Amino acid sequence: MSIQRRDLLQALGAAGLLGLANPRGAWSGEQISQAPASAPTITVEPFLGVPTLFVDGKPEVGRASFCERVREKPIKSFADAGVNFVSFDYSGTKGPRAAPAHAWVSRGVFDFSDFDEKAKTVLVANPNARIFPRVELFAPQWWFDENPTEVMVYDDGTSVKPLREGRPTALPAWSSKKWREDTALYLRKLIEHVAGQAYGKNVVGYHLASGGTSEWYYWPNYKWFFFEVNQDLVDYSQPQTEAFREYLRAKYSTLEALRAAWHNGSVTFENAAIASKADKMRPDWGVFFDPAKSQHVIDTFDFEGDVDADTIAYFCKVVKDATGGKAMTGAFYGYVTGAPDKAYCSTRKLLESPHIDFLCAPTDYDFREPGAGLSTYRTVARSVQLHGKLWWDENDYYTYLTPPSHFVEGWTGPLNYATTESTQLRQLANEIEHASAAWWFDWNSFDSPEIMRLIGRVNAIARRSLHTDRQSVAEIAAVVDEKSLHSIELGWSLYRPLIQEQRLPFGRIGAPADWLLMDDLDGAPAYKMYVFLNAFHVTAAHKRAIERLYSRGARAIVWVYAPGIVGAALDGKDSFAVTGMKLKLLFDRSSLHVEIGPLGEQTLPGVQQGWRYGIDGVMANSTANKIGPVMVGDDPDATTLGMLYGFGEPGLIAKARGEVRTYFSSAPKLPEWLLRSIAAKAGVHIYNAQDDALYVNKSFVGIHTPRAGTRTLRFPAPVSLFDVYNEKTIATGVTEVALDLPARHTGLYFLGTGQQWNSLGK
Repeated sequence: MSIQRRDLLQALGAAGLLGLANPRGAWSGEQISQAPASAPTITVEPFLGVPTLFVDGKPEVGRASFCERVREKPIKSFADAGVNFVSFDYSGTKGPRAAPAHAWVSRGVFDFSDFDEKAKTVLVANPNARIFPRVELFAPQWWFDENPTEVMVYDDGTSVKPLREGRPTALPAWSSKKWREDTALYLRKLIEHVAGQAYGKNVVGYHLASGGTSEWYYWPNYKWFFFEVNQDLVDYSQPQTEAFREYLRAKYSTLEALRAAWHNGSVTFENAAIASKADKMRPDWGVFFDPAKSQHVIDTFDFEGDVDADTIAYFCKVVKDATGGKAMTGAFYGYVTGAPDKAYCSTRKLLESPHIDFLCAPTDYDFREPGAGLSTYRTVARSVQLHGKLWWDENDYYTYLTPPSHFVEGWTGPLNYATTESTQLRQLANEIEHASAAWWFDWNSFDSPEIMRLIGRVNAIARRSLHTDRQSVAEIAAVVDEKSLHSIELGWSLYRPLIQEQRLPFGRIGAPADWLLMDDLDGAPAYKMYVFLNAFHVTAAHKRAIERLYSRGARAIVWVYAPGIVGAALDGKDSFAVTGMKLKLLFDRSSLHVEIGPLGEQTLPGVQQGWRYGIDGVMANSTANKIGPVMVGDDPDATTLGMLYGFGEPGLIAKARGEVRTYFSSAPKLPEWLLRSIAAKAGVHIYNAQDDALYVNKSFVGIHTPRAGTRTLRFPAPVSLFDVYNEKTIATGVTEVALDLPARHTGLYFLGTGQQWNSLGK
């Protein structure tokens, strides 16, 4: 929009001649004569045991295309492939990555003509499109000029700095009630405008976005994308400070409780300050903050995540209220297993919101290579399901058409059509296993008939899979405690091997595993094997839930690195109450490698003496990655299966309690061979023992191979196998089948006959 036109609109608005309407109407000035038809009602409801997208009461699998630049050709190509959901980026409030024009001209003047043009382009390409725009929530310059105290403040007191995109900008404070209320008005006006247009019947939801790369992390925190530590920290504004003090009042209730927790006799609810950058960047010992010294830091991290989650829920409620509950809404959030950003550690709080339909994220950028890689999510996908929410996977894999200059950090795209096909099928296997919706992100890399034929075939399989039983058959749970992550440093040194890199071995066990939050233990189904990755601070409620596992069918419980290390202080005194094993805390640092001993070979099937596992010794910045403190076994009733390398102390121990065998490992990053062995000993069914990526639910098995050769798949009961991509019967009524597969190959098999598969959905 030109400066002259913007000034005219502002003047008309100030004179009361324009009001709160779109000054240009819809369709680039064309007048709408007829009343628009009603948009469909979009809900997320259980269907065949899993949360599923419903459109006017009918289940849909949820496959979409996303385009940053709205162009007719790719939208039509996806429509021809059967993909009718369409999303596009709309930065009407003007954000750091947005174009200069914006829709929020002044407080009472809105110009949504750009949205109209985008919607018109979509419907020209696909008249049946179901549109859910990604709406950026930021603020225009006039708002910053009017509200200089409602912006985020950096640790150094400034409020305007360049971000990753390079342009200096102020940032609206998410905790600002003024920003929330004003932006809610803008969002309601957008929704009201859309509902009044002919295309309004095609707009089915709103994906709300803010923060860095629209993914709801605090804008300056993009450094973690590159395995670096954030340097410019926010938010120290007055709205954030006031909100922090409200958080403390709600948490501690009394001044005495606050002072006792903070070990500070002078702090009050009126003077409590957000932890400084220096305090946030300086753990008390090794990678840990000691609550006896730094509870104010732990509280700050927790509060900052709550602000993030509360802001998302607030605006999702605006969408629900403005649409009478008919439109779906959600946001990027929940990256508990794929980012060390503590702002994501209020995932369960957001999952409990009745206003959220879906959470989403780009599929993880790690492990994307064909063959050796793995399609995996950055979230606790089972917890998302347990709370009745849908996970939308952003499939932003490149294709072989993507120019090399467009490759993103740390990842290269497929080199030819064959690997493009294999990685897209691998992604589909992951999406089907987790009953996820998905969109393809258009990197301008789908512009070929063969690619779109592939998309069409993948989409058809996904749509038919909707009518199968996609419930989990996992007998293994990978358990993450998001609040314990507040006790460790900013950055990757522990988080990366403990959680982020642990996903690859879990994907190669040869048996499926559910990822869930520790808070969801009681609400989750019973598993035979539990792996607690970061149970640093275990609450009384958690302890009760863990105790119940012994009577709920658990056969193996595995504790990793430092369970119970954080109690009232960083002293490890809680470790026995948590694990039932005596552990010893060493204030030392190590790269944490465990070497299997003779009793390990005797006890664990398939494991050999001398095998080692643990943290890689060097980080990306070429410095030794030594972690501390260190925990080792110190229980005379436990069996020592391996020693912590360089310490001469038990690094892998096991102890029996009734029918449950508990394990403790000093080193994180448990390898697939160790997890598989413990699982097999616990009676977990192993489908495939050859280190392939495996995707299994009640109706499907998918496999992705790093190398060529024969694979033997074993099933707990007789099944038939039908290759859904190649439309080929593999086996009928078998409990074991041998497959001769090439390297870098994805096989996706329906556990039924071809006739059963072809009849689904009819």
